[in-house]
Amino acid sequence: MKKLIILLAGVVLWGLPLHAQDGAGGQKPVKVKPTVGVHGRIQYDYEFLRQDNGIDTIENYKMSGSEFRRVDLAFSGTIYKNIKFKSMFEFAGSKVGFRDLYIKFVDLPGIGGNFLVGSIAEPTGIDMLTSSKYIPMMERAMLTHTQNFRWNSGIMYANTGLADGRMGLQLSYTHNGDNHGGFKDHNLDAGGHFVARISGSPYSNEDNHSVLHLGAKFESRKRSKEPAEYTLKFKPENHMGNKIAVPIPGLLKNQQDIGFELAGVFGPFSFQGEYEVAGYNAVKEEDRNTTTKYNVNGYYALVSYFIGGQRHYKHGAFSRPRVYSNFCVRESTWGALELVARYSAMDYSSIVEGDYYNKVSTIGIGLNWYFNDHARLMYNHVIADRNKKDDDPSKALNADMLRLAINF
Repeated sequence: MKKLIILLAGVVLWGLPLHAQDGAGGQKPVKVKPTVGVHGRIQYDYEFLRQDNGIDTIENYKMSGSEFRRVDLAFSGTIYKNIKFKSMFEFAGSKVGFRDLYIKFVDLPGIGGNFLVGSIAEPTGIDMLTSSKYIPMMERAMLTHTQNFRWNSGIMYANTGLADGRMGLQLSYTHNGDNHGGFKDHNLDAGGHFVARISGSPYSNEDNHSVLHLGAKFESRKRSKEPAEYTLKFKPENHMGNKIAVPIPGLLKNQQDIGFELAGVFGPFSFQGEYEVAGYNAVKEEDRNTTTKYNVNGYYALVSYFIGGQRHYKHGAFSRPRVYSNFCVRESTWGALELVARYSAMDYSSIVEGDYYNKVSTIGIGLNWYFNDHARLMYNHVIADRNKKDDDPSKALNADMLRLAINF
């Protein structure tokens, strides 16, 4: 912790150079004129979920609902040359929450890259690092739920300019704060979360709008000073349905994950996939000296095809898509269409004994209509199936989902 404080103090002192203000010497104070930009997004969803148990009873699960999935407002800008900031707040559910809320020191002397302090998106993979403004399906893949929340508070070093911009390195150290409590952590000695990610594009051709991406990450998470009960919770790629709960046997000490990424854009065609092994290290209440490791394997593969546009890769993640025409009835222009398909799975058979109820898989298809690169209408159909017993008559969960989204 002392080394962390010394590093932070050094960066701050570098970022805030002192200028003598000796009136007798004729020197004048340097004036700073900060710049501020306003950003935001609105995502409004409809979901229609249904799952039959094979018998016409009240136990059949059917639900239709609507919600503001995301309502964000952000302010970002530059204080002076090498100091930038972003303050992003979420208002969905009529609750205020922190998202990107950081101070950033850019172009570090000698080593390059940027240093961020505050609430940041942890660099845990290409799906997690791609903004919800640009993800091709309405919800991210299930494996992202091995990370409790996309954001956390702490520090991060990010350099996307390695190897002439073809490689990137991200290192973050964040704390055990709860996002509902403003990421406040009263016990730093209990440890925190370390994430390291390296990514690169071994092939890139701007003329053909083509790129191939490779990435790998490592996570080490210290949950608390004392081991405690923990339950992995996730939803099969819908937001309003019921969660699947997987209790970790015993008391969780820490978590260590490794993951690999593959993605590419070749004109209108793109793909991405990830494979992750999340390792949960737990002890028993009566035996704190013996550690048992439980693995959760998550993976997905996604393909996308654009008509009238293409996805855009930038700095190790996907960014704002390129749309070749804007929707305008008077001008007879119709924007762009994107066809998407994804297979995703979560396998927790090392935790759940027996041959059943230890894996969830989904198949999803989507159609996105881009009115322009800031507004789109999304449709997803997702079928989620659990590895169930032969005599279990329940059917797969079917979800039909719609989203109208803008960002500015």
